[in-house]
Amino acid sequence: MLSILRSLPVPFRRSSQRKKVLNRTSTPQPEPVANPIASAAAPESVPTAPSETAPETERKVIVGDAAGIPIIDFSGFLDGSAKEEVAKAILDTFKRWGFVYLKNFGFPTVEVDEMFDWSRKFFSQPKEVKMLAPHPGVPHINRGYIPPGVEKFTQSNDSEEVAQMRHKEPDVIENFSCGHDDSILGKNIWLPEGVLPGFNEACQQFFWKCYNVEIAVLKAIAVGLGLPEDYLSKSHSGRDQSLRLMHYPSVPAKKLVDGEMSRIGAHSDFSSITLLFQDDVGGLEVESPDHPGEFISVPPVPGAVMINAGDFLQRWSNDQIRSALHRVRAPPGMKDGMTPDRYSIPYFCSTDFDLTVDCLPGTYSEMNPKKYEPITAGEYIQQRLASLYAK
Repeated sequence: MLSILRSLPVPFRRSSQRKKVLNRTSTPQPEPVANPIASAAAPESVPTAPSETAPETERKVIVGDAAGIPIIDFSGFLDGSAKEEVAKAILDTFKRWGFVYLKNFGFPTVEVDEMFDWSRKFFSQPKEVKMLAPHPGVPHINRGYIPPGVEKFTQSNDSEEVAQMRHKEPDVIENFSCGHDDSILGKNIWLPEGVLPGFNEACQQFFWKCYNVEIAVLKAIAVGLGLPEDYLSKSHSGRDQSLRLMHYPSVPAKKLVDGEMSRIGAHSDFSSITLLFQDDVGGLEVESPDHPGEFISVPPVPGAVMINAGDFLQRWSNDQIRSALHRVRAPPGMKDGMTPDRYSIPYFCSTDFDLTVDCLPGTYSEMNPKKYEPITAGEYIQQRLASLYAK
């Protein structure tokens, strides 16, 4: 689905160097537990500490910023000690940036490091091995391995236009996607038993760790909006989510700078929110909230997960929350030579695809009417997926 520092410890290490909810009773809402899966460019910014004059509650919640995007300590929401403050900080940041950094997000960062190790092991395999778990080549299935040059990330829904863009400026990226077997996105496509032992299980376990974080963040957004805490989370059973391992191979930096190829073109994500784990290479850029069309380099923050709002949450919130355009370019300041390989792990969070949603209570009024008609998540996301794989 698609595409937002120096005084902190090293980032997730590299091993070598964007209406009410209709009642529905057909989908049970599980408690978030760790279960197995069912069958931008300005100069790089240095994160800063909060101002000494900031209120005490703000010092507890906002622990710094990177490129102006707040870094929020999520532990105060998880343990209940600063639930309202954290929820407000996240919502305020989503309204302005559409992106936020969260520290103490719910599971140890060493487990993120371990997943990155598995990602590198997978992508280091020969292509013929990776193709043992092939994406089936149809837009509505978001599972399995996709080699470089197949996808093109863009805002366009015109398949012919996307195909032309892919030919002119291909996205040089490969990825592997997995999720819940009982999903419209398809059953998982795993490597055969005995090939890279432990990989499939590691992906399954990490998926459900991310799901727990997703549910907590959705609860925080609901609290920030003045809704019941479970208002958003009860619509996200985990069935239609997707975990994606992404590898950006080393390419000539000049080709990225000159627009002959891209890592990921400017796009917004399709669904509710995205959790993004990054290595320390950099290259992610987010559209400036003050200068449309201008992108700001947003560096990885040590020990933090980046969360961004997707198109569906923007629509659901009647445009109160921003789904920001973002892209991946060469690392900041790099114009020549070969770029380092880059790895990232996004986890895309969607409402259950059969759920019809309308603008959230409190987001519209007589003076600010609804901007969108009710729609299912599946309708919207399938439209976007179809263009993503246009030939």
